[in-house]
Amino acid sequence: MIGFFKLRERFLKAIKNDTLSHAHIIIGPDGIGKSLLVETISREILGFGDRDSVDIIRVRPEKTIITVNQVREVVIEASLRPYEGYRKVIIFYEANKIGQEAQNALLKTIEEPMEGIYFFLLAENEMFMADTIKSRCHMHKLLPMDEMEMEAFVEQFVPFHNEKEAKRVEQEKLASEFSGKKTKVAPVHEISLSEEEKRKVISASRGIPGKAERIILGGLKDESIEVSFELLTKLAEVKRSRKRVYHPVLELGEKISQMELELFFDDFTYAVNTVLKKKSLDEDSILLDEIKVQTEFLSRELTFNTLEKYLEIFFEMRKYIALGININKDTIVSSLLLRLMEV
Repeated sequence: MIGFFKLRERFLKAIKNDTLSHAHIIIGPDGIGKSLLVETISREILGFGDRDSVDIIRVRPEKTIITVNQVREVVIEASLRPYEGYRKVIIFYEANKIGQEAQNALLKTIEEPMEGIYFFLLAENEMFMADTIKSRCHMHKLLPMDEMEMEAFVEQFVPFHNEKEAKRVEQEKLASEFSGKKTKVAPVHEISLSEEEKRKVISASRGIPGKAERIILGGLKDESIEVSFELLTKLAEVKRSRKRVYHPVLELGEKISQMELELFFDDFTYAVNTVLKKKSLDEDSILLDEIKVQTEFLSRELTFNTLEKYLEIFFEMRKYIALGININKDTIVSSLLLRLMEV
């Protein structure tokens, strides 16, 4: 595993000395490596090496939230002794989606768990977690990896992916032969990157391994960041024309509505900050060719005041994609685009 060396060392030392706290919140952006970190630590806690165990309980949202019924099942599970050893680990993925009633149901168990029960709550942010939950957990915030760590990740990912692809094809061919059916096997999807392409991936991934992986597998493209720059470009073109022609911007609404809005909001904010950096320091944060051209254009066409107003609108609109607010995505996107065009 690459990254978070000091945090991993602290966890491993606490496990070895039997001083590990029973509840932890791991905060970090999507793709940063929260799951890999906690899965690795969980296996160390149980002492089973690299293999999985029934004593690792994984809880994920049902559709949009982690329900009170799911938490009640966890409470029962936490009251039972481990099956294989002396310890049990309970992991909540997307813990920011635990409903308020469910958090209340979990509180007592997190506060006074049975001996040998450990909780890990993974989330992109802690905004929707109750203070009572947060106060009973140790919180760890994962920051984006530095350039050297990202370079190591990319160097490791390419051969790992190619090896995985070769094994997939081999297994699918064997399965086809044993079944006696002529099943079509997709060819090996090997990837290779030049040094220049590696630099582009690292610049666009912002220190987030999951994003680097998506960019590599997407052919050095990142749809969310590309749509963010496309939206900025269309806004700039409308302002340049000095006409109230909204349809070029509104046409993007359908594409944006199909995305994860939290991810798009983060990427648009990053796109604006990239343009601001180009205007103020004349530096390119992203080396992907098309985006470099767009950044140059946008830094000339959009003023500091306009860009800052875009950021304010996104900050204000973020509350409408919060947990528990039942507003249609198309409505949020339409309102967002109209407000941006009014700047």
